[in-house]
Amino acid sequence: MMDKKSIQLIICLLNLLTIDVCSAVNVDVACTNGNECTVTNSECTGGTCQCVGTHYKESVTSCKQKIATGTACTAVGQCSDANADCVNNLCTCKTGYFKNTNNICTIKIALESACTPGPTDQCLDTSAECKADINNANKCLCKITHYKDSNGACVAKIVLEATCTPGPTDQCLDASAECKADTNNTNKCLCKTTHYKDGNGACVAKIALEATCTPGPTDQCLDASAECKADTNNADKCLCKTTHYKDANGACVAKIALEATCTPGPTDQCLDTNAECKADTNNANKCLCKTTHYKDANGACVAKIALEATCTPGPTDQCLDASAECKADTNKLNANKCLCKTTHYKDANGACVAKVGFGEVCVASVGDGTCLYSLKCTTDKCQCATPASQFFDSTDNTCKQKIALNLECTIEKDKPCAVPMAVCKQHGSGPNKCMCNSDSYPSSNTCLARKLHDMTCMENGHVDECVDNAECKKVNDAFKCQCKNGAEENGKCNGVTVMSPNLLLTIVCVIGTIVYMILK
Repeated sequence: MMDKKSIQLIICLLNLLTIDVCSAVNVDVACTNGNECTVTNSECTGGTCQCVGTHYKESVTSCKQKIATGTACTAVGQCSDANADCVNNLCTCKTGYFKNTNNICTIKIALESACTPGPTDQCLDTSAECKADINNANKCLCKITHYKDSNGACVAKIVLEATCTPGPTDQCLDASAECKADTNNTNKCLCKTTHYKDGNGACVAKIALEATCTPGPTDQCLDASAECKADTNNADKCLCKTTHYKDANGACVAKIALEATCTPGPTDQCLDTNAECKADTNNANKCLCKTTHYKDANGACVAKIALEATCTPGPTDQCLDASAECKADTNKLNANKCLCKTTHYKDANGACVAKVGFGEVCVASVGDGTCLYSLKCTTDKCQCATPASQFFDSTDNTCKQKIALNLECTIEKDKPCAVPMAVCKQHGSGPNKCMCNSDSYPSSNTCLARKLHDMTCMENGHVDECVDNAECKKVNDAFKCQCKNGAEENGKCNGVTVMSPNLLLTIVCVIGTIVYMILK
């Protein structure tokens, strides 16, 4: 049995062996100074032993090095970055922070603030990204699928034909669309005026005039007054609408109304397809009906009417034949038809040709209808009905009874005198009368031819009975016309004295003698 002294010795030895165990201060144990904390990488903070800032509490007896951002972890507080948390067993930057190129959690960057290309999550707005702006400066900007709204946030761009709010110019998902009022005055993302919605639902550039197009979209042509339709070669192209034409500037402009001013050049500029730009009677260029058409009562150009076809009195140019007019056909119950004017007749070719006047050649096969003024076509000439007793008075274009000798007449060119050798000429200072011509003389209301040399004449007859330079003289008991002097030629007296051959020879000799004496 141990004595008391031995027991005390054993107790003292045990105390010496357990002194460290009994005096150790672990993590989370109360302390008064830093020397008390016995766990490595711990310190007395706030009255308890805690792991130093670079370590985390693994257990009450162990402080472990904190974990870098992006490294696996198991609990909160293990991450070395104060702005990181252990999320899903990984040290991850807290909301509002991103891991920079130095592996440090940095506060995320506000929209339109400067950034550094690299980290994809550095922008505070999750629908933004770091990219160059229009000045080539890197900034947090909305992704191409988003736009900055009035609240300063990136929101998804609006699809074509969906409702939008006027303001942001880039809010439409299609870059060639813009927010504007539709036909119902509702603001929607619609293609810009320079683009149209194609078959794939995308805005594509409108098609230039006369360029190839695809039938379907009604607004695909760049010129609003053009449409996609087949050209003369049956190729689909953007062409001016039927109400418009292509002007000198290459634009579709409204076609010109009938009788309105135009500019010679484009053949399709007139609204009426049967009109053309040409000079009017005042030499002003206007859209007028073509020569084959006329303007009807409705103001439209319609085809002119063929000869002898039915017409409507009114327009003076409605007949196709310019020498025809719309008038009642007396041969067919007074029906209105295009018939030759009174100054024209229908020839064998079915055309109206001008009638001819007095004395002109007429067409015997057609007859009197080829002559003007009711003249008759006689022996292929237009004449009065009874040429022997009538003359044509050109002053009023009528046939009149021929005028007897010594009665008043008008002009000689109409041959108005009834006596064959009479002419219409002025009688002294008085009016024109039918009088015998210079080759005849009056005798018993007629004109007789003046008598030649050696022809029998009447004693004390008319002063003009014999031809000029002749007189009625008694020759061998008979009165005859004799030349007063001079030679007779074919019965006429020339009035020149005729020398005998002997007298002529004497004159020649005298002249010769005189010349000889002078020269000698």
